[in-house]
Amino acid sequence: MPAAHAIGPGIGIDITRPNGTNGISCTAGFLVHTADGQPGLLSAGHCNEPGTDGTVTIHHGGLYVYPEVGRFVESVHGGNQWTDFDIGLITLEHKGIDGIELTPDVDGHPLVGLAEQVEQGDILCHFGIRSDTTVCGPVAYADQNKVRFAATGQCGDSGGPVYRLRPDGAAEAVGIYIEVSNGDHSEPTCDEVHEYSIAQMIKPWLRAWDLTLVTTDRPGQEQ
Repeated sequence: MPAAHAIGPGIGIDITRPNGTNGISCTAGFLVHTADGQPGLLSAGHCNEPGTDGTVTIHHGGLYVYPEVGRFVESVHGGNQWTDFDIGLITLEHKGIDGIELTPDVDGHPLVGLAEQVEQGDILCHFGIRSDTTVCGPVAYADQNKVRFAATGQCGDSGGPVYRLRPDGAAEAVGIYIEVSNGDHSEPTCDEVHEYSIAQMIKPWLRAWDLTLVTTDRPGQEQ
């Protein structure tokens, strides 16, 4: 995994299943607070085995240090159809994150809130550990559940932040990156190059799980 100097959107996470077997590496999404004030991260539900509390490790500081920072407490992955859900919640445990900065910033952009509405033609961006760069493109289709936009992605980008940039350079949270697409509702494998990507909208899940999106200029303010 690439090294991370803080915990926040776009860092690499490694998930280990409860039985001790290795899971997969994914990307962390937006920073949130739970109803009781505990810090957490959103990610893709398929990054963890649904129904299990897989542990999450990061590569911290550029050294050979891999602290366990939390675990999945929610994992929803019903499949790859357009109406299915794919999202997860990681709670961050203080023992593991002691001394590590938490940041809501997205790839150097301050996060100022939640995008209330996403429409066809809007430019969305995503950042993932495998692409290792910001990839942006226009929205082709969006509803309350998911959005498809013209941007490539790779295996390992799953779970990363999908956001819209404002003219002032600030970011608005939109969704969680979940898969590539061939342009319709059929999602092929991520080891092939495709023009489109799919994101799971986070707005319904912030409400369902009683979460607060953490922003740069208004830390902890509910969106």
